[in-house]
Amino acid sequence: MRNIDEREKALNMYFHEGKGYGEIAHTLGIPKNTIKSWARRYRISHDIPKRYDTPLAKEPVKKESLHVHKIKDETSPEARIARLEMEVELLRNFLILTEER
Repeated sequence: MRNIDEREKALNMYFHEGKGYGEIAHTLGIPKNTIKSWARRYRISHDIPKRYDTPLAKEPVKKESLHVHKIKDETSPEARIARLEMEVELLRNFLILTEER
């Protein structure tokens, strides 16, 4: 998982400074698709229209406004269940893909 500071910087470059995905990816050394995902999630969670439909943000993005999924205790039953559910989904997708071949 990437550092929250990287996400904050990338989103500020996109929403506040108006830089493109490729330029941000090159500058920060983060994959372009990761930046696209971050921007899309941020836009959806803050009800922001697509960038070409709206002017640049006047206020910079702050870490506190970023929603990051974190499980504090990796040994908790909830964390274990979440991990198992993820593994089941991955295995299910793998089996579907291998059956198609």
